Amino acid sequence: MLSCVIALVSDYEATFGIRPNVVYMNQSHYEYLREEMPGIRAHDDVVAMLGIDISLSNKATFPHVATAQFREQRIFVS
Repeated sequence: MLSCVIALVSDYEATFGIRPNVVYMNQSHYEYLREEMPGIRAHDDVVAMLGIDISLSNKATFPHVATAQFREQRIFVS
């Protein structure tokens, strides 16, 4: 899952010329991502490592990235 997110970020940046700031994924995607980061315990550490926020949505059948404006710097939505 980590390589998938990195590829999505790279493709988005190459296509639009800006880096995305959020990745949308469902809970299962997030759990797979966390399994690939055994030394990272806190959600904020995952966000810091990726360099983008994470938004959890049951409607996200496949992870996707976007550029969005947020009131708060970090989000975690379920």
